[in-house]
Amino acid sequence: MAFLSLYRKYRPNNFADLVGQRHVIRTLKNALEHNRIAHAYLFAGPRGTGKTSTAKIYAQALNCINGPTAEPCGECEACQKIQSGQSIDIIEIDAASNRGIDEIRDLREKVKFYPSEGKYKVYIIDEVHMLTKGAFNALLKTLEEPPADVVFILATTEPHKVIDTIHSRCQRFDFSLLSTNDIIERLEYICKEEGVQYYDKQALSVIATASNGGLRDAISLLDQTISFTNSNIKVSEIQEMLGKVDIPFLHDFMEKVFDNESAEILEMINDIINSGKGISIFINDLIDFLRQTMLYKECGKDTKVFDFTSNIINQIENLAEKTNTERLVRCLDILTEVERELAYADQPRIILELGIIKMMSADADNSLQGLRSRIAELEYKVRQILEGELPDITNMSSKETLGNNKTKIKLDQGKTKASSDNEKKSDSKENINTAENNSANETNLRDKTNKAEQNNMTENSAKESGTGSKLSIDEMENAWPVILCKVKAESISVHAMLMGGKPKKTSGDIVYIEFPNDKNFHRKGAEQQAGLIQKIINKVVGSDCQLQFVNEGDGDIQSKKKVAKVKGVNNNINASNASNIEKNSVVDEVVKAFNGKIIKVNHRILDDE
Repeated sequence: MAFLSLYRKYRPNNFADLVGQRHVIRTLKNALEHNRIAHAYLFAGPRGTGKTSTAKIYAQALNCINGPTAEPCGECEACQKIQSGQSIDIIEIDAASNRGIDEIRDLREKVKFYPSEGKYKVYIIDEVHMLTKGAFNALLKTLEEPPADVVFILATTEPHKVIDTIHSRCQRFDFSLLSTNDIIERLEYICKEEGVQYYDKQALSVIATASNGGLRDAISLLDQTISFTNSNIKVSEIQEMLGKVDIPFLHDFMEKVFDNESAEILEMINDIINSGKGISIFINDLIDFLRQTMLYKECGKDTKVFDFTSNIINQIENLAEKTNTERLVRCLDILTEVERELAYADQPRIILELGIIKMMSADADNSLQGLRSRIAELEYKVRQILEGELPDITNMSSKETLGNNKTKIKLDQGKTKASSDNEKKSDSKENINTAENNSANETNLRDKTNKAEQNNMTENSAKESGTGSKLSIDEMENAWPVILCKVKAESISVHAMLMGGKPKKTSGDIVYIEFPNDKNFHRKGAEQQAGLIQKIINKVVGSDCQLQFVNEGDGDIQSKKKVAKVKGVNNNINASNASNIEKNSVVDEVVKAFNGKIIKVNHRILDDE
């Protein structure tokens, strides 16, 4: 006997053998049990999900000697003929090669005859969307009112191409892609029946993932793998056969991407291409690996979203600790864009390299969130400069140091020249009256003091009205990426806790950080480190604020707001004292700028609030 492919050998013969599609099986079995047999069905879904197999099982259930029944015996003559494809009452039509109006007219003539052997005549029209518009219209009347012993089952992978008048005459069943676990269970059953050895479940998981939810594709890959490995399946050999990249390589690759090691990254890409692996397959593997990392970071280790061995989970966990969800999402966006461009690229290697460089460069992120993060980072650096928190010169590069030295030399030359000019001018000013200079200095001092008083009064007015200390939620959201970055630099554990929350609202100088109800542990951890977080936020946004950590939908915000207001009073007192100190510093600056001396101080003006 000739070799029979595994997907044909293990084609389901009853509803119990069908994998997945539980909603379809349940509806059809109930219809059979209660004798609610429709005259036309439309099975729609991706390839390899069981549409044709379900149609044949349903035909077998109708024509079984015990039928119509939800459990066909599989042993009677009718069942045996249907399984072997010899029943003359089950007519399979390939619409791709019989798509014209003449074929449909022939069908209309034959449909009038009674079944020859069984109780029903079943027409299974595969890829029905390939019929021409004229053929569809010719089928309409027959499909709407067929003889009582005729059932039509239309199968298609593209239901949107089936005209609406056909849709309205059929009961539609949507077949979905199968889950990885369902495919793995079926592959385990086949391996057991065939006596095939596999080292671990991960080997079958690789096959199931490569099939993209199609069971027929998965069984075909298993058949190919058995031949390649001589019935001794290993993960490494499956990856070699499929041209896939192993997980340790992907881990090392992304680790270097996050560390911005561009030279090593380009060398690894070169190794991938020289080894004969396809760029599109590598991109697909990288996307899947980053997706699993993102799922692990969001759902944790015990989730059932993915199914990996402990060794692979450890590598995903190691990578997840080195980045955040925002960067993972950005990398996935870039890679999916690269994947789309590869289909039309003449030089796919350049597309890949450009995409990887974008993943490493924050400046290349032109998304709205990326631009907000960069603006917030620039605002923070400008605020540092204005507050005198300049970077240490010992941490600068040689080019920066050289540039600063050149600037210092120019300044020194300017000061020397100015000093020389002042010496020359001093000889011509020896006869100026000293009293006149004192009078001018006093006038300038009075003007500067009045200006400082006006500025302080304006500032105090803003503080009293509340406009000087209020933070908007937009400002907090824009600054949030920078805040997380600064917190991470101080403490990774605090950063991990704070990642679970986000700014929800602001009220005056109070900022509410909201955490989902399932992340109460993160909220409590952040509350314990509130001092560090508040210090960093105040430094980034340039304003004193109070923090409140709340759960999603927390109804106790108002009471917390009152507590925060009490804290705000103390902050206003401290701000007032700081303002007095600032006034005195203004006077000192004026005296220093004009090389004068204090003749009289108006304490009433300086002490006036």
